[in-house]
Amino acid sequence: MYREEKDYYYVDRFKKNGITAVYTKKSLGNMSDYCESKDKPCENRAKLLKMLKMDERIEVKSHQTHSNNIKIINEHVTRYSYHGIDGFITNRKDVALFTFYADCLPIFIYDMENNAIGVAHSGWPGTYKEIQKNLLETMIKEYGSNPKNILLALGIGIGVSDYEVGTEFYEKFTEKFDRELIENSFIYSKNKSKYYFDNVGFNKISALRMGIPDKNIITASESTMEEKFHSYRREGKDSGRATALIAFE
Repeated sequence: MYREEKDYYYVDRFKKNGITAVYTKKSLGNMSDYCESKDKPCENRAKLLKMLKMDERIEVKSHQTHSNNIKIINEHVTRYSYHGIDGFITNRKDVALFTFYADCLPIFIYDMENNAIGVAHSGWPGTYKEIQKNLLETMIKEYGSNPKNILLALGIGIGVSDYEVGTEFYEKFTEKFDRELIENSFIYSKNKSKYYFDNVGFNKISALRMGIPDKNIITASESTMEEKFHSYRREGKDSGRATALIAFE
């Protein structure tokens, strides 16, 4: 479950395991350095870290490009700002991993056995490129993770009822993925003759297929079309970006 605080939501099951996983509200301002908002993202990130009593943490972030690229932040890494990276994993206690959103889906991951964490930015291009699969496979390769020991949190992103997509979008997915997955992640409205995409649903089914137990998958009921969140679909180029932050407490 996602629980609400004044300026952010947090994942309670992660917190019970000593992991901070939060998604910020619009009230905390823009968190990203690369959108057109006039806000001061570095100050807003510092404010969030102070709220979380993590003032001394090293910020790890990237100019995201809707890739499926995952960066391992290990003990040898001394560079913490990237381009073209849309997800991170780490077992380091001195860092805070930042990814940025304005409708896309954050994916938090925690290996309860090997004590490693990660986060990935999965808009529809990332979902199409299976960034969640790459995130898990990178953890398996780096830490020997077993999907049965993975805790996964999906959201907060745009809700299915707000995520209208075109026929070309739908057909692009049907060409790559099987019928069961498509039928359970797209809704067709006969009245509107429109398709709606369930990004959370798609990634949940994919996670189950990768061997992550259903009881270990947490989903959010909120949609970024609500006014308290940044939303590119609602606000256009004036939208700021939320952050999904994950770190060891």
